[in-house]
Amino acid sequence: MIYGGPVNVHDKTPRVPDVDAAAMATLVASRSLLGIVAQSLAPALDELTMPQFRVLVVLAETGPLRMGDLAERIGVHPSTLSRTVDRLVAGGWIDRASAQESRREVHVTLSDRGHTLVKDVTDRRRTQIVGVLTSLADADRAAVRRGMELFAAAAGEASPEDLWELGL
Repeated sequence: MIYGGPVNVHDKTPRVPDVDAAAMATLVASRSLLGIVAQSLAPALDELTMPQFRVLVVLAETGPLRMGDLAERIGVHPSTLSRTVDRLVAGGWIDRASAQESRREVHVTLSDRGHTLVKDVTDRRRTQIVGVLTSLADADRAAVRRGMELFAAAAGEASPEDLWELGL
């Protein structure tokens, strides 16, 4: 095969230069997005660690959870989560209470303070992304949307363990 294209028109194998160019463009875009994520998180990281913030994000998405379910969702051992929850309760970020039907079952809920922090980070991130997207022409914005949808579908979800380490 010549690197300029497929040998014949029926060959759907991607051309190596096209894959390499797409990979480079994706790497550059990922650095841009990571910069937006870092900027949106910076104020939160003055008060919390990345894994602690991840707990708040999961609770914001799911609502109250049993400690065991939260540990499973985040992908950590319950004892690791217990120490993190202790710190978050002490800071007023979450509330913890025994279930009425079973004192052995502990539920964790996002506090108003925790909800406000997650909302502020999300709003800052969205504002920055909207700023970038509004600088594009409509057709380019549609192309970005389609490209992101395709990439997300192909890449799939990150593992809970990876997200825990990054606090996402």
